[in-house]
Amino acid sequence: MVILLSLDTIVNSHASCSDQEGMVSMSVLRSSVLTADVAVVGGGVAGSSVAAALAQAGLGVVLVEREARFRDRVRGESIHPWGVKQIGGLGLLDVVRAAGAQALPIAQVYVERAPTGGVRWDSADPGSPGEWSVYHPALQSALLEFARDCGVRVLRPARVTQFTRATDLRLDVTTEQADYEVRARLVVGAEGRQSAARRWVGAEVVQDPVHHQVGGCLLDGVALAEDTFHAAGFTGGVVLIFPQGAGRARVYLIANESIVAPLRGHEHVAEFIGQCAAIFPEGAFEDACASGPLAFYPNADVWSDRLCDDRVVLIGDAAGANDPSVGQGLSLCFRDAGELRDELLGDSNWDAALMAYAARRMEYFSVLRSYAHWRALLTTDIGPEADTRRAGAMRAAERDPGLGGFNRWNFLSHGPSGLVADEAARSHYFGEDLDETSAMVQITPALQ
Repeated sequence: MVILLSLDTIVNSHASCSDQEGMVSMSVLRSSVLTADVAVVGGGVAGSSVAAALAQAGLGVVLVEREARFRDRVRGESIHPWGVKQIGGLGLLDVVRAAGAQALPIAQVYVERAPTGGVRWDSADPGSPGEWSVYHPALQSALLEFARDCGVRVLRPARVTQFTRATDLRLDVTTEQADYEVRARLVVGAEGRQSAARRWVGAEVVQDPVHHQVGGCLLDGVALAEDTFHAAGFTGGVVLIFPQGAGRARVYLIANESIVAPLRGHEHVAEFIGQCAAIFPEGAFEDACASGPLAFYPNADVWSDRLCDDRVVLIGDAAGANDPSVGQGLSLCFRDAGELRDELLGDSNWDAALMAYAARRMEYFSVLRSYAHWRALLTTDIGPEADTRRAGAMRAAERDPGLGGFNRWNFLSHGPSGLVADEAARSHYFGEDLDETSAMVQITPALQ
């Protein structure tokens, strides 16, 4: 790994910045040059993962992270089996475990407050690692520290004040201790939904219409099995529970706006807990209390219409954030990090490597986006048309349990790979390609 540190700005500014004794002023010493192969902007899950992976391969990496510490913002804390497989491919399993990740090998659905019988994830995919649950700030911190241990130069807290294209790409970065000019062959934008790097690749932000809301809160005192992912549906929504150990669990409520409206704001935590308690077994939330903020977000996918341009590339939420209702966010971040690493290390022509990554990312994000749209119609819609749609989907699942690969695919380690979310797949998913004589089945809230 090569990270060159220099003070060449001292030479350029010496005449105007020397004191009477000929000593260089400390203001000049605050401006240093860091030269590296790759500069990563954003030290969250995607940014730290790709930074560590590239540093381990021998590249010089500088990472710029804005926040002095990570805090709970009710972000994704579930990792589907295909995401766990991506973590393994990046060599990060031990890091994620050390961050407190808890395996949930069983999935349990409740109907009318009663468990229907747990299903093991590996029953659908032998050898599946199952679902994992992890506290997001702890995961971010562990990955960033691991990147530092791998030799990544971390600037934190720091902000990019200017981006310039020249022979090398240049980032002007300000920290509390010093100012830096970071020069790199490649810049990776991984700073989330509000990415500034989108402007650097000339991307426009595209957003789907909002269909429903997703809310969450970290609760202590949840009396449910801690090796199990729990889900219960109700008219207009669903509650998902991901235990993190010692009675603590991240609880998500996914519902239409009419249900969510009275629950907004941390002053309504009691109502949020009551809404969840009403559909789970008696006593499951009797001692529950909030240990973090309660927040709701729109479900809509938000993405960039282009992912790379002239040695700048986007990953993670900067590239595209999937509807959080379906819990693909962390898995997607790890997939992006692995895909970009493989392309950069496999092709010395980094322009071609970035184009190949962008094409693949657009492809699998499109599958995740389409799937989220389909799930939303089954989970939160209310009324006769929604009931008819759910009945058709359930008839289709009776005829074809795999629904062309889109039913319970989250249980599988391959993730979106190999799936094509075209019109034929959508029609098959909802049972629209079945004949009208297909037997009717009982209508119940659809769950993943």
